[in-house]
Amino acid sequence: MPSVSFWTEILMSPQTLIDSPLPWGIAGFVIGLALGVTEVSVWLVAAGLVAFLVYLWRHGPAEDSTEGRLFAAGPTFMTSWLVGFVVRGIAF
Repeated sequence: MPSVSFWTEILMSPQTLIDSPLPWGIAGFVIGLALGVTEVSVWLVAAGLVAFLVYLWRHGPAEDSTEGRLFAAGPTFMTSWLVGFVVRGIAF
């Protein structure tokens, strides 16, 4: 069985973190919650989606074990932005 430090190193590596949809979702939600549907918000989301596409291009071919998590980040970013501005509209 691998040691705890092995798992900590794997889970906390920048590559693994960026491959995960969680930070993309948090970023989208924060943009939607903070800015709502504004011109700045739309530009940030567009920049985020371009950054996602550039990241996919630079990442190279996906592996079978990580393919779903890798490609789920873009739609998660967009959906979280939508949820963020809906929450903003309801709460504020």
